[in-house]
Amino acid sequence: MKNIMITACGTREYIDDVRVLTNISSGKLGKIIANQFLISKKEYNIHYICPKNSFIPNQHELDLENGLNSDIDVYQSNLHIHYITDVASVMKIMEELVPKMDIVIHSMAVSDFGFKPITEKLKSNDPEAFIESMKKRIYKTPKILSHIKTWNPKCILVSFKFEVNLEHDELIKIARKSMIDNKCDIIVANDKNEMVKNKSHIAYILSSDEPDIESKVNNKHDIAKQLYEMFK
Repeated sequence: MKNIMITACGTREYIDDVRVLTNISSGKLGKIIANQFLISKKEYNIHYICPKNSFIPNQHELDLENGLNSDIDVYQSNLHIHYITDVASVMKIMEELVPKMDIVIHSMAVSDFGFKPITEKLKSNDPEAFIESMKKRIYKTPKILSHIKTWNPKCILVSFKFEVNLEHDELIKIARKSMIDNKCDIIVANDKNEMVKNKSHIAYILSSDEPDIESKVNNKHDIAKQLYEMFK
């Protein structure tokens, strides 16, 4: 049985004791990818890394879509959910588990910035003090993607590059550079403006084996199916 890690949704970085910096990622794509791999219950041992507000893999739901009978006991034994909060917690669990993985699909939207903690609520009626506090405490978080192949050079690494308002050629150029810089085997690239314009999760899948070839897919389910087919 192969071990596969899927990270999903986004991190939450505390600005003060009650406010957080987060992003628009829901974890739905990660859930769909995990569901696709859970079809082969005997082939994959899934470690799913996500925050508690994320969409969660559901084998029963997927089986109903495909007219199958779900074996919940087998499903549960093959799915291990690890809840995280901020970038530090993601770093900790991935550093521990990645060396044991055969495949890592890193679809999580990891925050680029965090804040040194404080145990108080910043006053909303004093915006200058609010901004000053953030400026004093903000720091750049580590790039988790760049560490994965260091933790496990033998794993197959799938990463995601999400951009906004780029021409197609520029998007692909940036994706290829990220694939090389982070030693990724596969990268999935998309642009928010193209997705909004077409009302669909359009993406382009590139492989390090054939870096000049891009495969276009039109929705989250097609992304999941193509990734699954690449590992069969």
